Amino acid sequence: MAIAIATAAIPLSAQDYVLPGRLLRITDGDTVRVQLASGPINVRLHAIDAPELRQPGGRAARDALARRLPVGRELQLDVTDQSDGYGRMVARILSEGEDLNAWMVRAGHAWVYRQYADPAQDAGLCRLEHEARRSGRGLWDQPPSRRIAPWEWRRNQRGQARSFTDWSRETPDNCRANLRKTPDRMRPPAGALLIAPSTVASGSAAAPRSGAASRPPGACAIKGNISRSGRIYHLPSSPHYARTTIDESRGERWFCSEREAREAGWRPPR
Repeated sequence: MAIAIATAAIPLSAQDYVLPGRLLRITDGDTVRVQLASGPINVRLHAIDAPELRQPGGRAARDALARRLPVGRELQLDVTDQSDGYGRMVARILSEGEDLNAWMVRAGHAWVYRQYADPAQDAGLCRLEHEARRSGRGLWDQPPSRRIAPWEWRRNQRGQARSFTDWSRETPDNCRANLRKTPDRMRPPAGALLIAPSTVASGSAAAPRSGAASRPPGACAIKGNISRSGRIYHLPSSPHYARTTIDESRGERWFCSEREAREAGWRPPR
């Protein structure tokens, strides 16, 4: 039975930079593509971090956002950064009076992105995450081995972490204390246990690896690479396929078909 969760929009201040737009596509639980007056652009939802598509809860997060935010919906982008380093604008997304960033956290489909959340403006998200955890919404309805913080998942995939933190006992105060801290400086909840990668259930290998991913998830063997030349997809028959690796922490990804890759904004090599 679906849980109805109302999340009021946070008022916009006079200093906010707001752009109107129209939703073109949901990429994952924290990234969308929006049509602006100046053209289409990828937008990263500010202050939240949804599970990666290949980790537990990733597809559920994407689908939840897609249900809440239909394609074609008119939006307001409360811009916090023109670029996140991967060519994506960073913004709060507001639709019909609702703050979608906050809704994703309260519905249990995203974490507070502690490293980039603003302690002055985004601390309220820690309370929403706590409510979702306490109520067992979304990913918080799963056992600890299936609710891995996305920033820890990405570090593990890059071979930079050997275990995951069980955040079951996280409190709003501890969450707020970790805002603006890098993952290696974050303080885990009191009494937190460590989860071995081998116990994590997913559709892909979760054990630590050095370097980027080189094996496709199932039959999805098309590599979506990001370089100075842009977003390029490589088929297995491409001359550059074997030496191309995929680093999902940079926004790179695997595709199951050329159509999927093109619709996501990738192009074939020239």
